[in-house]
Amino acid sequence: MENDEILDFIDRRFKIDCNWLTGNCYYFACILKLRFNYVTIYYDCIAGHFVVYNPYNDSYYDWTGIVEVDRDKCVYLNELKDQDESWYLRIVRDTIV
Repeated sequence: MENDEILDFIDRRFKIDCNWLTGNCYYFACILKLRFNYVTIYYDCIAGHFVVYNPYNDSYYDWTGIVEVDRDKCVYLNELKDQDESWYLRIVRDTIV
């Protein structure tokens, strides 16, 4: 695989796991979104986990790097509230707040 700036960024800055997979995945996705404005934040409904999507290489990322997800079970975060507001509010309560 050619040089991947997102993987390089993760490797350089996030050597220590600060619960990026177990409680802070939303915040890690936000960090990636702030650094790489072209990614979008998705919620993996099966895993209950936030990831970001890179349209340039059609890949999803979390703290571990590129991850495999069931694309049919991932919801674009900005659309989640419109699709099911009560579900969205539960996710916010349980994972973001």
